[in-house]
Amino acid sequence: MKGLFRKDLYVLRGIGWAFILMDLAFALIPDLRFFAFAAFYTVMLSLILMQADEQCKFDTLLPMLPVSRRSVVLELYIFGWVYIAALSALALAAQALIWSHAGYMAVDGAYLMMMSFDICVALVMEAVVLPVLLRYGTQKGRLILVVSICCVTGMSVGIMNGGFETILTVLSHIRAWQLLLIGAAASAASVPISVAGYKKKIA
Repeated sequence: MKGLFRKDLYVLRGIGWAFILMDLAFALIPDLRFFAFAAFYTVMLSLILMQADEQCKFDTLLPMLPVSRRSVVLELYIFGWVYIAALSALALAAQALIWSHAGYMAVDGAYLMMMSFDICVALVMEAVVLPVLLRYGTQKGRLILVVSICCVTGMSVGIMNGGFETILTVLSHIRAWQLLLIGAAASAASVPISVAGYKKKIA
């Protein structure tokens, strides 16, 4: 799996740097609505990596390498988990060290709740999209990705148009760690589905 991580890091350095810079900029903006966009588009990272493999035909060679099918799938999931964690840590650090002192939203219970909600949605998106991408490839799986992005974009627009307080009211009955647990459980539960789909694809 270490070799797969190294390969994907080379890919991101070559073609994914602009996407990553955009996400990092969104995470640094002192407004959780922009962090939401960055978190929701994390699944695009998997699409970029898989498209690069398909374009250079690496996906056809991968089954012949001494790497288990489960390792191939887990590597994509772990990349997404680490990416979401890094964005969250960056947003929290910027908010706590810079923007709170400048008079913007403080890192309080409401802030942590909304961030946990965004992370939960991003993980659920990953749980929905990755099994499709791994089973059908990026050409067919892109449709599910577009539908997912449209759904969360519509939700984000609703939040920007006044739904922020409504969501906070709904989330007041849930704890932040419970939201993170829901997202993590959904993402982890989709791993065996992705493994089974990937095995069928390369069979």
